[in-house]
Amino acid sequence: MEKILIWGTGKISEQALEQCDVFSLYDVLGFIDNDVNKIGTYFYNREIFASSILGVIQPDKIVILTASYEEIKRQIEREFPPMVNIVESMSFFYKQSLIKRYQDSRDPEIIQILNYLQTNDLQTFNYDFTEKYRNLEIEIQFDENCSMYFVYHNGKRLYFSKSLKSRERAAEYYRSILIEQDAGSPHKYTDENFGVEDGDVVVDIGVAEGNFSLQIVDRVSKLYIIESDDEWIEALRETFRNYGDKVIIIKKFITSINLGKYATLDQLIEEPVNFIKMDIEGNEWDALLGAEKLIARSNDLKCAICAYHGDFDEILIKNILMKYGMEISVTEGYMWFFGTVRQTYVSTRLCRGIVRGIKE
Repeated sequence: MEKILIWGTGKISEQALEQCDVFSLYDVLGFIDNDVNKIGTYFYNREIFASSILGVIQPDKIVILTASYEEIKRQIEREFPPMVNIVESMSFFYKQSLIKRYQDSRDPEIIQILNYLQTNDLQTFNYDFTEKYRNLEIEIQFDENCSMYFVYHNGKRLYFSKSLKSRERAAEYYRSILIEQDAGSPHKYTDENFGVEDGDVVVDIGVAEGNFSLQIVDRVSKLYIIESDDEWIEALRETFRNYGDKVIIIKKFITSINLGKYATLDQLIEEPVNFIKMDIEGNEWDALLGAEKLIARSNDLKCAICAYHGDFDEILIKNILMKYGMEISVTEGYMWFFGTVRQTYVSTRLCRGIVRGIKE
């Protein structure tokens, strides 16, 4: 049985201890915390130590369960250099829980992920294609006129929110976009058999930086861009500055009700549309409930709806689209989502990335 010290006694540590069912597989020696007021007290019936305990105890692994992972890892490297090689990140116990949950699976897609996890940390996309982006050089530029960073995406300027305050952060964000929309990604909205056609009317909901819209803007006849974040709205106005004749930017939360900052697609869009892409942090199924009339009057329609924010989003989204008379499918592969948006716990399940619907 491996001996483990856990670094961190806050919410992240508590979440893992409550949600992961693998702790009986390890000998948890105790916890480490830099808060001197906690030293000598107990957390989940284990003593809390100062970092100096690493000079006394030799664990097999040190699992860092705090948001300050890089900072703590540097501290270990500085104070106990040989032990940096046994450090594990906050996803460690979730990884073990996933492996335990799916250990008897015969699904070849899940087996592929389990094989990947034998030699890699758990991440959102557990596939080899992510490696080509890990150290990819990204040329980020700064526009003095609007004080925003941007990158050339398919030959066009793609601006970033002002919350990305450095080239490094902007580059890291852009790499995540490239991973998300890689040909091998479960999160890819379109492919050679499912996509936006010339002259389509498109609705992009939950746009953020707008990479999907920017890729299709030259081919569509009209593009509704719907985003709720002020800073992304500001960036989107710069990105689509030259497309005022066809791009309509709307600042709203899309839901099943019309009240103040909340709006339904049925209220906002009166004409038939051809493509709806939706990525709104787990609120997709609720937004679809407010799109019944829009979908009914759109006879040539495709939908790409994100389904990974909650454990049961895929089922909810499928049921709604089928109720609206659409043929449904899912993208290949699975994702793991660390966030807690519509559910109070971090999932230990693998989820499909996109539910696709077609109405012809």
